Amino acid sequence: MDTDERAVAVFGSSEPRPAEPGYEVARELGALLARSGYTVITGGYGGVMEAASRGAREAGGRAIGVVCTIFDGRRPNDWLSEVIVSSDLHERTRLLIQRACGFVVLPGKAGTLAELAQLWALDRAGCLEARAVVLLGDSWKPVLDLLERDGMLEPSQVKLTRLARSPEEALTLLLGSE
Repeated sequence: MDTDERAVAVFGSSEPRPAEPGYEVARELGALLARSGYTVITGGYGGVMEAASRGAREAGGRAIGVVCTIFDGRRPNDWLSEVIVSSDLHERTRLLIQRACGFVVLPGKAGTLAELAQLWALDRAGCLEARAVVLLGDSWKPVLDLLERDGMLEPSQVKLTRLARSPEEALTLLLGSE
């Protein structure tokens, strides 16, 4: 897979709004990534995607959004430096994964879980090339514990998945994987 050497994909809920905790955590993460020389790449819409993009741009960095034509009624967020248009969710996810050298996953719903599952599936198939997957937030530990306990993840997926409680810790884990 081709990666943009210094891009980190940020996945998470489209629901958080400015001043809400989930939004502000993603905004802080985006700023930290930008200050560390990373480009932030997201799905390009609202919530966590907007917040990470906003944080990156406010810190003087770049934010790429991969949007999808099936979301006709949605507009890309105003904080993007670049917009890439994909034709469907499969292409969108592929582009996000392909362009990133690491991944930070914040809490979300079905779309976020699908993106995380895709990362694990690619690792299991030998296609992820040892890129770090960081789960940011307290809600991930019980999920990861359950999947590991019930044998739903291979040891290699557990090994590449790191848990972070703060944006600073997520950045440290990403930097430690390079």
